[in-house]
Amino acid sequence: MKILLAIDGSESAERAANVVRNVAWPTGSAARIVSVVRPVVDASLGIPGVVTSAETMDRLLEAAVTEARRVVGLLATGLRAHGLTVEESVVEGRPASVIVELAGEFHPDLIVVGSHGRGRVASMVLGSVSAEVVESAPCSVLVVRSDAISRLILADDSSPSAAVGSQLVEHMPGFHGLPVRVVTVEDRTPAWYGWLGAQSADGIQAFEDAIAADRQARVATAAKDVTALKAAGLVADSTVRQGDPGHEIVAAAKDFNADLIVMGTRGQTGLTRLLLGSVARKVLQQAHCSVLVVRRAAGYPHRPAYVADWATGRNTHRFTSSMSAR
Repeated sequence: MKILLAIDGSESAERAANVVRNVAWPTGSAARIVSVVRPVVDASLGIPGVVTSAETMDRLLEAAVTEARRVVGLLATGLRAHGLTVEESVVEGRPASVIVELAGEFHPDLIVVGSHGRGRVASMVLGSVSAEVVESAPCSVLVVRSDAISRLILADDSSPSAAVGSQLVEHMPGFHGLPVRVVTVEDRTPAWYGWLGAQSADGIQAFEDAIAADRQARVATAAKDVTALKAAGLVADSTVRQGDPGHEIVAAAKDFNADLIVMGTRGQTGLTRLLLGSVARKVLQQAHCSVLVVRRAAGYPHRPAYVADWATGRNTHRFTSSMSAR
């Protein structure tokens, strides 16, 4: 498995590094650590009366790059001690754009980022860099809000990306033995038609039958997930909730005291694989815990590339522009 870990020196990035350091990854996994240093001129633009000489900006940039290399080097040493093959990168530029562009070069299975950067923002709010990376990345993205992963929510809406999420949880060595709750949500509310007249009885019955069939399908999907997860060594159960999917997934995570939600990029009505669905966006914004947004790997639409031979089945999509997925 190939992991791209983006850090910026913030507490949130440190939590992301801790997760990469502490999780047991598949044998042969490799990581690339990237720290993106913003151009020093960015900090002074728009401030009235502030004029910074080119020499001063060069010195500030050099100091920032030196510090970034030091931090990346220390983290790389720690990850190598845990058995990962590690590359190091310090790049000047716009953070979200650089991270996504590097993903196009490195072809990771997973990007790991903190939930927000250095700003004084509440931990439940998704930072702009993290949000853009999730929206534009060509692969799965883990947005980290806690130092460890010990209890999981697996959101399954029967979409292809949700199926990949289920198999990822099943095959991740670091998840074996952990409790996981499979959550599926009915997003249609029965009895909205109570004001209709008797002449609509046939239509009402057909609608109720469709709701019942949908629920049975969701129960069956969740039961299948639970069986597979138990066979893989996880402690699994399931629940079917009703209401707004994003809200219910977040609520289920709180009820279960989960520190990770695993979900697909979007449901079955998405326009493209790269655009983030409204449910995933809502969960990312509202969840108290880490969120892993799963995208299907090219060439393996039904399972993660590393489940088979990750060296030959890796995602081959190349990112060409930070705006191409918008």
